Amino acid sequence: MANNPGKQPPLAKHRREDLEEAREAYLLEHTPGLKEHDAAQHKAFLQIEEDALARHPDPTPNDIAAAEAAAAALPSRKRTETQLRRSFEALAVHLPQDARRKRKSFVQRGQRAWNRANPTPLTSDLERTLTAAFMKAFGH
Repeated sequence: MANNPGKQPPLAKHRREDLEEAREAYLLEHTPGLKEHDAAQHKAFLQIEEDALARHPDPTPNDIAAAEAAAAALPSRKRTETQLRRSFEALAVHLPQDARRKRKSFVQRGQRAWNRANPTPLTSDLERTLTAAFMKAFGH
């Protein structure tokens, strides 16, 4: 390990991870309202994910069969154009990917909207101040 200065020994990595966890706990304890904010955010994000799954469910075998039938009903030229846009794969192959993409987009939009409406009580200035106090007390 001494021959490779770019790679840190495993103990140093674990020490840094432990120190980071302790810093996060310190910030949580010393920032008024942060515990409540984090709990409300966690609850809201879980609800957003449930809503996304309800709104954009995974396709059923019937959905896939219907998509294959719709693709087969297209004129040859249109079917080939569509498959070219999809790298020569059948349309039904992309249904699960499309559902996941739409679900992820829905979740991200919901999370960003919640974060805008509920700003965190931990500002960057407060975080710097508390981190400096933590490092002074417990760090190097």
